[in-house]
Amino acid sequence: MHITVDTLADFFFPCQCSHCDAWDQTWLCPACTAKVAFLQPSATHDIRSFIGLRALTQYSGIVKDILHRAKYEDQPWRLTRFASAVAGHLSDTEWLDSIDVVIPMPGDPWRTWKRGYNPARVIANEVSRVSHRPLAHPRAFTRTGSKPQQSLTMEERSSRYESNVFTVNKHLLGSSQQKKCLLIDDIATTGATLKAASDALVASGLSVEALVLSVGL
Repeated sequence: MHITVDTLADFFFPCQCSHCDAWDQTWLCPACTAKVAFLQPSATHDIRSFIGLRALTQYSGIVKDILHRAKYEDQPWRLTRFASAVAGHLSDTEWLDSIDVVIPMPGDPWRTWKRGYNPARVIANEVSRVSHRPLAHPRAFTRTGSKPQQSLTMEERSSRYESNVFTVNKHLLGSSQQKKCLLIDDIATTGATLKAASDALVASGLSVEALVLSVGL
């Protein structure tokens, strides 16, 4: 009988589902997988403030629960597991061939420090791994502080950003002219954050595609 290294790894280090914690061979068990509304990233969506958004899942059901528990209940491992599972679920990756660099949406400095991680970077790391595209340096694209989305009305979310909220550090990106980046975020509702970040990247000479783990359609 031939036993592979992967088989042994699965035996000694089995995975736990990112939602129900059931032991499985993947980070999302079949029962939970069936409840996720997966989207094809080759398709684009138009939301309130952003046109042409790509998304991996719809923001509902267990996806909403996983992201909430990861971000607000101090369970970051759930996002890591789920991002890995969703990235592994990608079947159509040809649209990624033109991407030169993967750039995570920079988190608010205070909230990132408090959480100990940036959710967008966790997701970007998995997308970079699957697509074999380089991940941008953590300080290549930064952001100043801003009020949490939860404290704002829908109108305020669409208008709160000023031109100096996001900063592109060109020397950490290399030559940005004609370079196409994939801007990654965890959730998109109005698209206001993505629009402001995309505008800053375009102003620096980059071409931008935007991809989120989950979108509220």
